[in-house]
Amino acid sequence: MELLFELQETLLNKFDLRHAFGRLDHRVVFHTFPFESQYEGSSADESSSVNLEGNFLSGNSCNRYFRYAVFEPVHKKKDAHAIVLLHGLNERKWGKYLVWAYKLADWTGAPVILFPLANHMNRSPEAWAYPRKMSEFVRQRKTFFGPIQNSSFANVALSSRLDKTPEVFISSGLQSIQDLVKLTGVISAGNHPLFSEGTEVDFFSYSIGALVTEILLMSNPDNLFSSSKAFLFCGGSTFDQMDGRSKNILDNKAYESLSEFVRSFEIRKSSGKLFDVLKPFGNSVLEVFRSMVSFNYLRSEREWRLKSLAHRIKALGLSLDKVIPGQAIFNTFCGGQCSNVSVADFDFKYSHEMPFPINDFSIKEKVENAFNSVFEDASFFLKR
Repeated sequence: MELLFELQETLLNKFDLRHAFGRLDHRVVFHTFPFESQYEGSSADESSSVNLEGNFLSGNSCNRYFRYAVFEPVHKKKDAHAIVLLHGLNERKWGKYLVWAYKLADWTGAPVILFPLANHMNRSPEAWAYPRKMSEFVRQRKTFFGPIQNSSFANVALSSRLDKTPEVFISSGLQSIQDLVKLTGVISAGNHPLFSEGTEVDFFSYSIGALVTEILLMSNPDNLFSSSKAFLFCGGSTFDQMDGRSKNILDNKAYESLSEFVRSFEIRKSSGKLFDVLKPFGNSVLEVFRSMVSFNYLRSEREWRLKSLAHRIKALGLSLDKVIPGQAIFNTFCGGQCSNVSVADFDFKYSHEMPFPINDFSIKEKVENAFNSVFEDASFFLKR
């Protein structure tokens, strides 16, 4: 069996979103497809220019038109369901997820869709991931605001945007939800070239992607997710139990601005364009979102919904995760009374951002075992 490091190197060399089709090896191939987001949100979503001492981060037109990938097993199960893989907050590259998608496709026999959330991955300007270019904005941000903890080239684009316009966090989430509803509708109707009519859509969701998935399953827009299953990894807690202060996610100033905004978030008619996208779905999506903001807010409603989904959701947190603690995930589901949620620990140094450090050869056997344990569990749960 090919080792994880070797497999990742193979996938990194062969995967290319610019190609409509490619062969990864004799077991899995990939397809890519164009997608147009039809979201019409606030002006901050598309222009999103952030003033830093007279300079601007470029707008993000690629958030509307982009490509997504599908990893398809060569020996795909007949009438196979689709598994959507959702990533974490402030991700720019698909690198670490290629092995995840490959193993899920290979072990379930189902195609795995790597779908980028709004303003992330290939839905964000390439320049946002360039250390040299973004380091200048770090310097400007610190010059303008003074010392900022956890400020880095990796998080300065998202930190600057959310510090200035924290509502982008919500509008990006709503756009992602609308996009996933559109994608699922296309698949279910049989209008996707890889899937037949009536295909079920399941999820493997990590970090903030787990929150998006919970909202989809709990609100069930257009009844598209009535039988969907979801495996949540390092995610699933209410927002107030998360801590996004990290050099890979948000600097401290941006996190404080975002937390204050989300805590004070309420439904008002004056909310305007921010919630226009919700009109086709009624109030369900928004109500579910509000229940996931605070552990104590709408708690009984949230726990009732999550309990009703207990047979279709399985969640795994990590005990040393500082961004979304495993205990917070455990507590969110039915007040910690659900058997479908567990907290694991690995016998090596890991983090939320890098749960499987496969490039560290000194612990490669331990990492391999941990990875296989998680993805065998996920594959067994998601396999139909």
